Amino acid sequence: MSSSVPAWLHELFPAREEIAGEELRLGTEPLPIHPEEAAQVAGAIAKRRVEFAAGRACARRALTRLGIDSFVLENGPDRAPRWPSGVVGSISHAGEVPGGLCAVVVGRAHDVLALGLDIEVAAAVAPDLWSRVATPRELAWLEAQAPSERRRLATVLFSAKECFYKARFPLCGEFLEFGEVEVALDPAGSTFEAGLTPARAGVAALPRCKGRYVGVDGFVITGIAVSPGDEIRGAFGVVETEGLAQPGANFDRENRAW
Repeated sequence: MSSSVPAWLHELFPAREEIAGEELRLGTEPLPIHPEEAAQVAGAIAKRRVEFAAGRACARRALTRLGIDSFVLENGPDRAPRWPSGVVGSISHAGEVPGGLCAVVVGRAHDVLALGLDIEVAAAVAPDLWSRVATPRELAWLEAQAPSERRRLATVLFSAKECFYKARFPLCGEFLEFGEVEVALDPAGSTFEAGLTPARAGVAALPRCKGRYVGVDGFVITGIAVSPGDEIRGAFGVVETEGLAQPGANFDRENRAW
């Protein structure tokens, strides 16, 4: 694993030096991790063990950048990682084994209230899935884009929803369907704004926030950083979770935050 800072880190989180990040490519075999971590996926299929170990290896390196060494990142009963006290983080991976991409971002909770990170294979969301992951307004926007760009932008939209969910869930513990989140993309600035639809907004925690996205070697990566000063209602502690409800059984994907 390279010790250099990933190129996408400052693109997703400009002027946020307090956020540390790491990445690596998925190999053919699981990377060495702590035995207590490895035991949690001992019975999983090979692909899952490779992804899990990559996430833990990335997390260990990222935590080192915060001055935290040798922390054993275990899952809780809900299968979500239990970060060190006072730390927030997000893990994501996508693509094939070998060749896929794994990445992690972490930060101190007094600097960053919550983090969201999501990786998708570029143009992975095919047209037959759009109606499952997009609202009518998002579908209308996609149809107005250049045909050659629609599939890529649909994937960015999907990733932005996952990213929003990952940033929001630690603050409120609410599960969301894709249709309960709406995203406005700004392709010119590679930014987005994600928020709950009016039916879900009400007095919910973090009803809306902004993020950024970047294309990296055939992948789309989205990122959200929630600052302590952002408007948060009904929040409780910080945990980590896996993602939005999936769009359907035919949508084969294991891009999880753990």
